Amino acid sequence: MKAPNKFRRIVFQQGLSFISAIALALILGFAMLWLNGSAPADVLTAAGSSTFASPFRFANMISRMLTIVLVSLAAAIPFKAGVWNIGGDGQLAMGGLLTALVGVYVTGLPPVLHVSLAILAGMIGGAFWAAIPAYVRLKFKANEIVTTIMMNYLATLVTSYLVNYPFHAAGSSNAETSLVADSAVLAQMVPLSNLSTGLYIVIAAFILICFLDWKTSWGYEWKVLGANDEFARYGGVKDNQMRFLSMLIGGGLAGLAGGILVLGSYHKFILNLGGGIGFTGVLIAIIAANSPILILIVSAIFAILSNSTVGLEARLGVATEFSSILQGVIILLVITRANIWSGISKIFTHRNQYGKLG
Repeated sequence: MKAPNKFRRIVFQQGLSFISAIALALILGFAMLWLNGSAPADVLTAAGSSTFASPFRFANMISRMLTIVLVSLAAAIPFKAGVWNIGGDGQLAMGGLLTALVGVYVTGLPPVLHVSLAILAGMIGGAFWAAIPAYVRLKFKANEIVTTIMMNYLATLVTSYLVNYPFHAAGSSNAETSLVADSAVLAQMVPLSNLSTGLYIVIAAFILICFLDWKTSWGYEWKVLGANDEFARYGGVKDNQMRFLSMLIGGGLAGLAGGILVLGSYHKFILNLGGGIGFTGVLIAIIAANSPILILIVSAIFAILSNSTVGLEARLGVATEFSSILQGVIILLVITRANIWSGISKIFTHRNQYGKLG
């Protein structure tokens, strides 16, 4: 009976420390705005107006959250296997470009087949872009942090050339492809918003990742491999294969994010698709300790913060950088929450001991 109770206590403490860290960060954010002359009630009203005041704004927040969830999972799966995937931006870009090319140049297909083929192409593009640094890591022991970051820059250069020259939209002054065919467009769920039926694809992908993580040998081997690779090898885990597989899945998820942005939001590929959201996914994966459920929660918080800056700037004149500052504070507090919780526990332990002595 003692072991289950101890496990539940640890889970409770971890959850409480996680929630407390985020709550403390939000309180500090309110305090900063209050010192700047903005009342907390006004801050809540302004933030809520840009996120929850209308179906259109709420739908845009959900759309943003879906992209964050996918790129966070794209980082978390390799992290579990002990591989650092910092290349989410490049994988998203290559996935988005291949999705757009299938959407533009493949014609004559029914909508379901066309969308499926375009999404599959995007996932293959992202997986291929992740496979390159994965192979270099496993074959030549190259540092995957360096190679995945370099692949981001390479993806920017490659996509920039392709959308400025061979696949550039005729008559457009921007670096972009032509619009995808109507048969490849994901239907809008809320008029004029960025939220499309890609929502269902993301839900399916999220459920599949949870199943792989919780119910299959792959998920178990990733965890063991990330915790102790030597022990995993002695236990029969094929470490190189599992690491490579984790990178392929991570790249495929990032490519899926790019594909949904292309088919559901922009209906074409544009240069710098995603706007550097891959690094946000890396940070969220670290904050959430690679847990899919925590990734979902933290992604929702980050999406709300990102959308809230619109109302804060319009009504209170708060700079858009405030959202980034608050996200940074959340990251610092969540990452250091173990030390904070340990300090609090020691304080109460000392108080109890002092009370017994008295």
